[in-house]
Amino acid sequence: MRKRLYIGVAGAFGASTRLLVGQLLIVSGSFPVATFLVNIVGTFVLCYIVERARLGGSLSPLMVTVITTGFLGAFTTFSAVSVETVELLSDGFFGLAGTYVASSLAGGLAMAALGFSLARRRAL
Repeated sequence: MRKRLYIGVAGAFGASTRLLVGQLLIVSGSFPVATFLVNIVGTFVLCYIVERARLGGSLSPLMVTVITTGFLGAFTTFSAVSVETVELLSDGFFGLAGTYVASSLAGGLAMAALGFSLARRRAL
């Protein structure tokens, strides 16, 4: 029961942080900067923490779950990428929609690789 409570509290912080980033980076009618940034940063942090934990890092399994499932699960969002892409397409921004999808995927994969790589270097 305690684990669920911790995950819920961390999720509230993650969602609140995501909202704050969204409010600070409002750019209507153009590239969805806020969602892109939270997903890219969240991917890096997730991969770094997961790999550090796998390599015997100092975070407890509970803390890893609280951060990854709770905070990062609420902070990052694939569904927003989907909605924003459909909105861009509906508004006729076909090139921007394609750029957003491609950069989200490529950026996410690059940040995942970087997160894993830096976690392994730190383990040496």
